[in-house]
Amino acid sequence: MSAMGSIQQRNLRYLALIFFLLTASSPAAESLSKPSISMNPAGEVTWGQDVSITCSISTQHLGGTFLLQQTSGSFRKTQTSSTNSATFIIPKVNFDNEGSYQCQYQTSVSSRDFSSPLSDSVRLSVTVRLPKPNISMNPAGEVTWGQDVSITCSISTQHLDGTFLLQQTSGSFRKTQTSSTNSATFIIPKVNFDNEGSYQCQYQTSVSRRDFSSPLSDSVRLSVTVSLPKPSISMNPAGEVTWGQDVSITCSISTQHLGGTFLLQQTSGSFRKTQTSSTNSATFIIPKVNFDNEGSYQCQYQTSVSSEKVSSPLSDSVRLSVTVRLPKPNISMNPAGEVTWGQDVSITCLISTQHLGGTFLLQQTSGSFRTTKTSSTNSATFIIPKVNFDNEGSYQCQYQTSVSRRNFSSPLSDSVRLSVTVSLQPPSISLTSPNRGSEVTRGDSFVFTCSTSSHYPTGVFFLIFSGSNITDPKPAVNHSASFNFPAAEYEHQGNYSCVYEVTWSTRKYTSPTAAPIIVVIKMPLLPLISSVAGGGLLLLLLVLVVCLVVKRRRRAKQPGTIFQTQLSVRGSNDYEDDEEEEDEQDYVNVDSVYTKGKLKEEATSGEEEESDEDHDYEEAGPSANSIKATVVCFGVNDNREGESSDDEDDYVNVNQSSDDDEDDYVNVTQPFVEQTVDIYGENEDLNMA
Repeated sequence: MSAMGSIQQRNLRYLALIFFLLTASSPAAESLSKPSISMNPAGEVTWGQDVSITCSISTQHLGGTFLLQQTSGSFRKTQTSSTNSATFIIPKVNFDNEGSYQCQYQTSVSSRDFSSPLSDSVRLSVTVRLPKPNISMNPAGEVTWGQDVSITCSISTQHLDGTFLLQQTSGSFRKTQTSSTNSATFIIPKVNFDNEGSYQCQYQTSVSRRDFSSPLSDSVRLSVTVSLPKPSISMNPAGEVTWGQDVSITCSISTQHLGGTFLLQQTSGSFRKTQTSSTNSATFIIPKVNFDNEGSYQCQYQTSVSSEKVSSPLSDSVRLSVTVRLPKPNISMNPAGEVTWGQDVSITCLISTQHLGGTFLLQQTSGSFRTTKTSSTNSATFIIPKVNFDNEGSYQCQYQTSVSRRNFSSPLSDSVRLSVTVSLQPPSISLTSPNRGSEVTRGDSFVFTCSTSSHYPTGVFFLIFSGSNITDPKPAVNHSASFNFPAAEYEHQGNYSCVYEVTWSTRKYTSPTAAPIIVVIKMPLLPLISSVAGGGLLLLLLVLVVCLVVKRRRRAKQPGTIFQTQLSVRGSNDYEDDEEEEDEQDYVNVDSVYTKGKLKEEATSGEEEESDEDHDYEEAGPSANSIKATVVCFGVNDNREGESSDDEDDYVNVNQSSDDDEDDYVNVTQPFVEQTVDIYGENEDLNMA
């Protein structure tokens, strides 16, 4: 095997030597190899792209020229190269550049031109490659039912004036739009659930009468929803609601999807109500609310669109707060107005409410008085027994009750004023003296006793003399006080009365004045008798003289007539009331003398009519200058029985005489002492009975 190999190698050497000798001896025998050709990019070339075609040859004869030519076209280019290759650039290829290309190498050796054979061909195929369009949707994401949606397709290419296609990937929707720009916008009006799905764009154009289409764009998802707005909610009445009141809550929504259902629910409770409405609102009534209804409430709207159920978001919440509003109580007091000290007072509190069984409170607005009273009705009466000045002031009522274990209080009532006053009755006054009645003998002692039946035992008595106090006040002991006068004097004569005074809480209350007692001071008996006796003797002598004169005259007219003299002299003292008259037929009446002659007072004063009108009166005082007596009747009568005088009794008037013989009379007047004390500034007739 090694021998055979060596023989073959030797043969090959001989052949190469022969080939060298042949080529070296003849220039015609010189030849160039077939060039190589390559294109970049290989395959289809995008319209407008630059293409490079490289020609190369394996030869030692460098410095030649490469030729690139289109096999079936007019394209022909040459390029001299000092190397064994050359690259031809075809910029921005278009469909005119399509075809097969070949290379050839030409060179000159010893002034002789040589050309290589043509290379293999490369095929230049030009195509229009459109990029994938962009797609966008507005609004993005979920789209509200009935809203308009816009989808925009755009492409980055120089081949304009094409057509954009928008199609639903799984549906029948397909729309085209020609655009002179690189984008187009498709409007889908008032979307509904039929428009839901994915959408893609494509661009189609024609270049040199060839149609090209871009790949499909990415997809956008159109999701349609019925987006209901948040409902509005309102409550009437707003704020706190009174226990037992009806409350209305209104839910409303702004939507075109009517005919749905409103839902009202308690956020933290079991309350839940629905109401179908053909309008955009619904009102829920919660009757007679109580504390179980307290809480927050929200609304929701539910409806069906294209067989799909949709719900609105929950509304804002409203707070239902329940309270018991008690009205202001009424208050009344009995008796009304000023109340007498020690009297019982009743104050009645009354309220108009359904929450009975509560407690009434009565309190003094500016004091410590405070009392309560539970009542099963709507009123309570408070008794304040035997009121005094500590009870004075303004009073107010309040009502307190418990509802569902919660305490509630009414506002304070208006106030009533309790004013306490002391109502004093006029006291009584009595006179105690050795004499009877209101006459006191000068020098005797006398006592005034003032008394009252008042409920106020801590008062004092004042003794009033002719309108002014004459003694210091004396405290009441067992409702009375005594005022002593050890010796009566004429200045003690006058009107006496009592006043009762009580002091409570720095306030003084005075009773009306008691009915007055008129005190008359009279002379002692012995001086009066001596005065009367002296004057009486003189009077008797005068009377005897007059009687003798009359007797003679009557005898001259009627002889044989027997006459009888009656004479009675009476002093003005009480001790003569008990003496018997010695001779009832002989008398002298001494008329009473009034200090200032005011006879008209006798007709109006009941106190001066206590004495017998048939008695005679006189006044005496220590400064009396005279004694006055009046002979009321002095007569001379015929004593014979059965015999009547033709003439009437004749009287002789010593002071004045009458010429009439048929009516003759004598008035003998002896002046008495005159002294009268006017205690009221006016004349009073004092009866000296």
